[in-house]
Amino acid sequence: MAQVDPQRWRSMMNDSSNTLSSHEHYQLLAKLNTTEAEYASDKCVHELFELQVERAPEATAVVFGNEQWTYRQLNEQANKLARYLRQIGVSLDMPVGLFINRSVLMVIGLLGILKAGGAYVPYDPTYPKARLATMFQEVPISILLTQESLINHLPEHKAKIVCLDTDQEQFTRGTPENLTGKNPTPENLAYVVFTSGSTGKPKATAVFNRGWNNLLNWFSQEFQISPHDKVLIMSSFSFDITQRSLMMPLVNGGELHLLASNYFDPTLVLDTISTSQITLLNCAPSPFYSLTETQDHETLKQLSSLREIFLGGEAISASRLHNCVSCEYFTAEFVNVYGVSECSDVSIFYLLHDFERYALSSVPIGKPIFNTKVYVVDDNLTPVPLGEVGELCVAGDGVGKGYLNDQALTQRKFIPNPFSSKPNAKLYKTGDLVRYRPDGNLEFIGRLDHQVKIRGLRIELGEIETSLRQHAEVQEAVVLVEEPSPGDQRLVAYLMPSESRAGADKWDNGIVDRLRQHLNSKIPQYMVPNKFVLLNDMPLNPNGKVDRTALQSTLTPTETKIPEKPRTPIAIAIAAFFAEALRVEKVDLDEDFFELGGHSLLAAQVLLQIKEAFGVHFDLAAFSSAERTSAASLAERVAEARGHQNSVVV
Repeated sequence: MAQVDPQRWRSMMNDSSNTLSSHEHYQLLAKLNTTEAEYASDKCVHELFELQVERAPEATAVVFGNEQWTYRQLNEQANKLARYLRQIGVSLDMPVGLFINRSVLMVIGLLGILKAGGAYVPYDPTYPKARLATMFQEVPISILLTQESLINHLPEHKAKIVCLDTDQEQFTRGTPENLTGKNPTPENLAYVVFTSGSTGKPKATAVFNRGWNNLLNWFSQEFQISPHDKVLIMSSFSFDITQRSLMMPLVNGGELHLLASNYFDPTLVLDTISTSQITLLNCAPSPFYSLTETQDHETLKQLSSLREIFLGGEAISASRLHNCVSCEYFTAEFVNVYGVSECSDVSIFYLLHDFERYALSSVPIGKPIFNTKVYVVDDNLTPVPLGEVGELCVAGDGVGKGYLNDQALTQRKFIPNPFSSKPNAKLYKTGDLVRYRPDGNLEFIGRLDHQVKIRGLRIELGEIETSLRQHAEVQEAVVLVEEPSPGDQRLVAYLMPSESRAGADKWDNGIVDRLRQHLNSKIPQYMVPNKFVLLNDMPLNPNGKVDRTALQSTLTPTETKIPEKPRTPIAIAIAAFFAEALRVEKVDLDEDFFELGGHSLLAAQVLLQIKEAFGVHFDLAAFSSAERTSAASLAERVAEARGHQNSVVV
């Protein structure tokens, strides 16, 4: 095939008066999509793990706290579990629930399900029961693996329960050899993860072994992952980012390290990276910022073992990485990874080196990974001229099966691939708007709908709005995203009262607390808005629809003033920490951190500052669940922990 002249391409991209011919356009797209690479396409992911067991059976596979499991131990226990699962009915492509805390049992459970031929469905034990109940309704589970301590947190269900901690006698009697017989193939499902849904229901997206295998091979080859590498898991088990992190070291002979907490704790993360000499880290940009932005260079030395940091799920703010890249101890490479759950998590990547270049502009999302093709199209699925904005569509080995039990949505999003001659080839419509840059890298522009990604987590704003409207005091709800500073995105809910609240006193001071409590019972904490704007009416545009621009540009949150407590040195310092994290000039001592727009990652930053200043470490979970999280209340707890009287500033 004739090659497109790179100089002519750059010229056309930079000069809007010129255009590539249709023939050149398709030639260029073909060149950009030349991503074919060989991999063990006849293997499932658990079989790649089994090959590593054969190579180094006594090497360390998983580390969790004081526990260390070898490849042989992990494989044998998973084989025994897999045989038991087959005996009780697990078959090919069957969704099998895994509701378990971060632990070695979590890894044994998912490997056992994969070996038995099922598709594991990870659930986060910190989710509210109502959210879990919706997930169970969306994808009925007949077999559920869990721990005895978590049984009471489960909603009503009809699944057979297998407790991996207390029922071990049932499945440890089996033989430890690898399974034979009706084993899964790369065309069978590997896992199912839930994403936020615009209708108020989470969507269950299914991933093939083939796509997961291809992704892991790309990671392995592109970044030369070896038995010397150690990967830390610090994200929720239910997120797609965790699935690639789990198996990345285990198919390469490396070590998988599990953070010894269900919650993100920057101090623990830094200590674990330093103590265990972690080399590879997968996370969203926001958690990573909280590890580095308030640290001096001596503290950043704790990150010196890292060689590759994969950041994805939200836009990277290059300026917020300046603190670590300018540190003499920090030598890791940053990789911007873009992808969706529906296409095995990662489809496009960009190696970030020129931080100054992107200090005031967006970091590109890059070019496709192995065996992946991308297209930027208009509403008619016609590729748009280079440099113009269009919808990003993804094809190739990573495209998944679709949404379980939602055929209509699957058909709308997973369409026949008009650019492929392969039978039954699919094209996934991401709903993301992108364009090609002059250097051939893709740039993310925005969304076609109201879906957003905050702190690496995909959120349908419509799901939050639906949950808010279910509250008896709310008639209308609109949720938007504000960004007070680059990379710091926050959810804001705009609310109208229901008819039952109509009158002079439509809202009262307790409504925000009631709404937070209501949402915490229905959706994960990361989806609860940081601010609530209480309105009597919604602004409308000429078409009678809610004017979202007017909401975002002219309205401010309702403020509730509470008399301040005595000003103490500790309280004043903590209020300053609040203000710094929230990027505001001043915070009153009795203002609630979360009502001011704080979230868990900013809270982690504050707790790190408190530890550095006063030598007191607070658990993030306890901080987030406190009745009131003000500077004054925290100061009292700090003073109590330090064992001295908190003196008053006169």
